[in-house]
Amino acid sequence: MCGLNVLGVRKRKSFLSIFLDQFKNLLVVLLLVATAISILVGEIIDAILIVAIVLFMAIVSAFQEYRAERILEALKRLGSPKARVIREGRIMEVDASEVVPGDIILLFEGDRVPADARLVEAVDLYVDESLLTGESVPVGKRADIVLPEKTIESDRINMVFTGTYVVRGRGKAIVVATGKNTYLGRIAQLVEEVEEVKTPFQEEMDKLARKIAAIVVLIAATSFLVGYILYEVGIIDLLLSSIALAVAAVPEGLPAIVTIVLSVAAWIMAKRRALVRRLAAVESLGAATVIATDKTGTLTLNRLRVEKLLIGAQPRDIKLESLTDREIPQNVANPVALIAALNNTLVVEKVDNDVKFRGDPLEVALVQMVYKLGYDPLKLRKEYKVVREIPFSSERKRMTVVVQDNSSGKLFVLVKGAPEILLERSTAVYAEEGLVRIDKSISVELLNVFEHYASEGYRLIGLAFKELDRDIDIETIDAEDLEKNLVYLATTCLIDPPRPEVPEAVHKALGAGIRVVMITGDHPATARAIAKMIGLPVRKVLTGVELEEISDEELARIVDEVDIYARVTPEHKARIVRLLRAKGHVVAVTGDGVNDAPALKLADIGVAMGKRGTDVAKEAADIIILDDNFATIVAAIEEGRKAFDNVKRTVLYLLTANTAEVATIFYSALVGIGLLLTAPMLLWINVVTDGFPAAGMAFEEAEPDIMKRRLRGRRRGVLGRDQLIYLLLIGLVFSAATLVAAYFYMPYGIRTARSAAFLALMSLELGLSLSLRRLNSTVFSYSILSNRAWVLGYLAGLALAIIGTGPLASAMKGAVLDPATQLTLLAYGHIIAITVDEVRKRLGLKI
Repeated sequence: MCGLNVLGVRKRKSFLSIFLDQFKNLLVVLLLVATAISILVGEIIDAILIVAIVLFMAIVSAFQEYRAERILEALKRLGSPKARVIREGRIMEVDASEVVPGDIILLFEGDRVPADARLVEAVDLYVDESLLTGESVPVGKRADIVLPEKTIESDRINMVFTGTYVVRGRGKAIVVATGKNTYLGRIAQLVEEVEEVKTPFQEEMDKLARKIAAIVVLIAATSFLVGYILYEVGIIDLLLSSIALAVAAVPEGLPAIVTIVLSVAAWIMAKRRALVRRLAAVESLGAATVIATDKTGTLTLNRLRVEKLLIGAQPRDIKLESLTDREIPQNVANPVALIAALNNTLVVEKVDNDVKFRGDPLEVALVQMVYKLGYDPLKLRKEYKVVREIPFSSERKRMTVVVQDNSSGKLFVLVKGAPEILLERSTAVYAEEGLVRIDKSISVELLNVFEHYASEGYRLIGLAFKELDRDIDIETIDAEDLEKNLVYLATTCLIDPPRPEVPEAVHKALGAGIRVVMITGDHPATARAIAKMIGLPVRKVLTGVELEEISDEELARIVDEVDIYARVTPEHKARIVRLLRAKGHVVAVTGDGVNDAPALKLADIGVAMGKRGTDVAKEAADIIILDDNFATIVAAIEEGRKAFDNVKRTVLYLLTANTAEVATIFYSALVGIGLLLTAPMLLWINVVTDGFPAAGMAFEEAEPDIMKRRLRGRRRGVLGRDQLIYLLLIGLVFSAATLVAAYFYMPYGIRTARSAAFLALMSLELGLSLSLRRLNSTVFSYSILSNRAWVLGYLAGLALAIIGTGPLASAMKGAVLDPATQLTLLAYGHIIAITVDEVRKRLGLKI
């Protein structure tokens, strides 16, 4: 039994399941451990505060990811609800789910194909397969052809596939595969088998959590041993002090602040037409080293356009976008407009005052050309009537109509089709001096021109005509005779043109060191032509057939040299992405079709198109580009780089406090002066005082060189060697400054010394937040008021620092400091922090 003709899909993940997934983060686990420890030592308020932070972070992230597991649910909706089948000699309509292999199905214009089937009859049959291939031009189908067994699906013109649409003609086919065994089903299985990969940012946060955990254990163990060996402190007291030290090392506010930074970046991206579905993808997009982009609809406009007209015996190349009056002779322009306006099967739709032509995209492009030539196709349709039509077929490679002028009664034969076929049937061609008889030299010249433009990626359609004797009997004349002795008028060069803003965006991406790789189901010549138009350098092109013939090892050796992959399948695309990631690249993949879903899910950052994209592609992606524009992707990368800078300055800012706290507590334990910073003080610094300026950093503007820096890639994260050295040095300087303040006020008692140390450390942190607004350029290079969110956060932090050593000093287990002392310590901390960081910048030590 083959089962129902449906795609086997798994159950969608619930919001609760996604919410619980947020707790698999190692840094969150550390915070939960800190919560348990706080409860054990009786610090219930601390525990409540940490839990609130964790819940805030988990809820925000879960809402961003709520719809992430609906990929296969969307695939399920692609099945056709009804199908016409022939059973027991009768035509019957059944649910598509009941179609089985061996059924004979009938297909008509507008039908969705219910199963994979081998054609046994095809009459002018054209199918839209963009769902599977991403290419917008309908595919002509034939039943009278046998193809090699290894022919890729996009080239199997003798088959139709599940989920595609019949745009013209009719057909009959034998079902060969249903459900999960179809081409669409295999893609669904690919998506299901692809494991969700962690973004580089998620990997970096995991590394950070492991580093913090190791440091926590090391410091707590050292503190325990020092107290036990040197001071012979009791086991219980040692455990409590070691636990306090461990809690001090955990940055309680970090996950929440990083979530805020990424959420702000996601909000800004949405304003720039890029919708973020997974927060971690924001920063990861900024780390991209390769953009593997689809062609149709992303680099191009996703609509055919007549780019050029070739006219004359020695064809002149006339660009329609810059067409001037009289550039095309009237005796050529008039019949060209007639053919384009009348020789088609388009349906005219009027919505209010807007007129649209619906049907074959190629014919729509030809009608749009009529307007550019200065004619109104609707007016021409009224002035002439079609009296006979000979439809297009793949064997004839041409379509012919006979039209009559309503005013004069003149008859004209209008033909469009393959240029070489029309040339064979033509006896004359228009030239500058008028009609020229076609001889062998002219024929060879024109055929060479056709070959040249076809190799440039253009789709060529020839236009020819002749005038008939008005007394002729149109219905009885043989079609072959009608299409003889034509006058060859012109050749239209059609292409799906690049979006106007794409060349600049490609230039910007290349200037930022990002490779742009085109992966398309289209022909290599077309891909090369678009690459040339958008300024994409092409060193090497690989086709799907060539990919089938080389191993992963061979492809890995050349994957950094290939700029275009053409005529590829979904399996090929996923394979390319996998190998690029294995080479250390951070890969952003764009796509809009079902065929793109596996690669989108496998990529570091999956980028789906919002307008043309299928539900499947959108659900597989991390980011959705709402305007389907490559330029928006580059803008999002710029925003991602800015987000990385903001995450980096936030992490460095918050962890310096933890480093200084740990060093201070460790030193005070080492010399036996007791706990200099209490648990409430540590939480006040980590969550409250530092939290507001850190949140303000989420709104920091991009630095001028952000798109000119050396690529980070996968191996250079938020905390590399330079950043760790910076943390250690700044943390130790801050600890020393904190201890100096404590010793200065020690004669006034331990509680006063605690408050002095507490305020000094908060002041150092607030001063550092000012300096870190520019990671590597001087604090004097920008306006302090340029980021109002930071200004408000800084003022809030300043007020909270004063409150912590004033009205709330007792709750912090410290002493109330008078205003003069507070002002002195605030100035002391700011001067030291800014001076130390400015010296680092002046010395050229970048972080």
